This record gives sequence, C-alpha cells and structure tokens, in this order.
Amino acid sequence: MSVPIVALLALLPLALAVAVAVVVIGLAHRLSARERTASPGSALVAARRHAGGIDALAWVGLVAALVVIQAFTPSLTSGLGTGVLFGLTPALAGATFLAVQSVGELTWPRPSGSVRRAPLTPRTVRDIAPVGLRRLTWGWAGGLALALVACGLSSGNGRDIARVWDASSSGAAGPFPGWFYGGPLVVATAVLVVVPEVVLRLVARRPAVVDTAPADDLALRALSSLRVLRGAQLVLAWTLAGVLLVAGSALRNVGTIEVDGVVRTSVGLVAGGTTLLVLGLAVALAGPATILMTAMTAPARSAAPVGRALHAASGPVGS
Repeated sequence: MSVPIVALLALLPLALAVAVAVVVIGLAHRLSARERTASPGSALVAARRHAGGIDALAWVGLVAALVVIQAFTPSLTSGLGTGVLFGLTPALAGATFLAVQSVGELTWPRPSGSVRRAPLTPRTVRDIAPVGLRRLTWGWAGGLALALVACGLSSGNGRDIARVWDASSSGAAGPFPGWFYGGPLVVATAVLVVVPEVVLRLVARRPAVVDTAPADDLALRALSSLRVLRGAQLVLAWTLAGVLLVAGSALRNVGTIEVDGVVRTSVGLVAGGTTLLVLGLAVALAGPATILMTAMTAPARSAAPVGRALHAASGPVGS
C-alpha cells in the first residue's frame, strides 16, 4: 500500500464534501441576502436556514465518506494496510463532518443593510456548548486513548495478541489493535478532540444575527454547538467500539487455541474477550442513542419578539 494512494483515499471524501459545501453555501448566501433585506425578522430565519442546511450537508458528507472509504479501500489496498484504513474510517468520516461544519461557520451570513443592530454580548464556548455532551465527547476520546494504550502494551508485534504456555508452546490471534493499528488511531483521536473545539470557538465568535433578541442568538449558537458535538461524539464512539470489538474477538480466539490436537482454553481470556465484545456493542449503540436523546432536548427557540433587549450600537454596516 503506497503512501500516495492512502493519502488520496483519505482526502477524497473530505475534498468532495468541502467542494459541495462551498457551492451550496454560495447559493444559500444569495437567497439569505435577499431575505435579510426583506424584513427585520428575516435575518434570524436566514440564519436558522443556513445552520440547518450546513448540519444536513455535514451528515451527508459523513455518510458519503463512510461509503467511499468502505467501497474503495479493498480495491486500492491489501494486507495490513486495509485494516489500518478500515480502522480509520469513522475518524475520516468525522473529519469530513467537521470540515463542512467549519466551512459553514466561516461563511456565516454577515450583517447587511444600511443599519445594523445586534447584541454585543461576548460569547465563549462555555456559554454555548452543552456541558454533558461536551464531556461525553471527551469521555469517548479518553476511553479510546486508554484502550489503545492498553492494547499497544499487550501486543508484542503491534498486530496480534500472543499466548505462551511454555518455552516450546505458544499461539497468537489477530488482528489486534496494537501499536501498528493503534498509532494512527491515536493521531485520529487527537484530531477529533481538537477540531471540534476549534469549530465551537468559531460558533462562539461568529457575527450576531442582526435585529435578533440575545436569547434567540444564544439559542441558535447552542443548537449549532449541539450539532457539532453530536457528530464528534458519534465517530469517537464508533472508533472506540471498533477497537473493543476487534480486541475482544482476538482475545476470545487466542483463549481457545488448538495445539497438537488439544484445545487449550483460557477462561480468563475468553471471559475478557466476551466482556470487550459486549462493551463494544454497547458503545456502538450509545453513539446513535445520544443523537436521538439530544434531538429531543435541543435548545428551544426563544419566543422573545425581534428587537427586544437589543442594546447595541447602530450605524452603517462596517462601522
């Protein structure tokens, strides 16, 4: 497996998603610009439409990345490299998701018209990001890091798990997420922790929606933060689930090895492998379940009339 092929495979879905995002966002800007000049409240409508469209496009990019990588990896790679890319699939899909979200924040509708009125209250990530979901994202990342370190230390060659009975009898099973597979995943985990925090800062610092009550603007930022963290926690959860499932399967296999016609069973290894398999399935289901739960508790839109509690400077755009 050559490095150029791996790089191309990894960047292809990301590049496609970003290209589509730029085109769609450009068209959306033209429509939202017309809406913002139509009536004072239309700016909030345009902002909500922009945010919703970006989130939908980000999920399309995530699914597209999953499909592209799964479809083309077997034909472009072989051997151990295939396992590495399959392991990185959720992370690459997550990178696509976050790239589209970043483009959406960088192209957030700017104030237009002859007069600009918007709240000047500074926002921070702590103000807008849901605490529980943010901690859960970090928790998935921490659990993944611990699992990768444990598996790396348990594997002698970084690719399988060995079992030794005596000086002349041993066995091994794989694939196992040792350092050969875990090294790239550690880097991917770091990316999936840092990039969402960057996007959240973009959300906190983006221009306020003109002629909008502070509560409405804050609710919109909170919803955007929620959407970013939904995708981030999902791909981290799926990556952790993959590590646990692969490690559990390898442990069970090495726990029941036939040597010289005799099956040597290790109750501890089989039990440990089974535990990891069950835990992996639970984590795999927890990611989507979190999305469903947060969808039912999304930040509510404020009912405050447009223009209420707006105590900001008024003047020509650009002042």
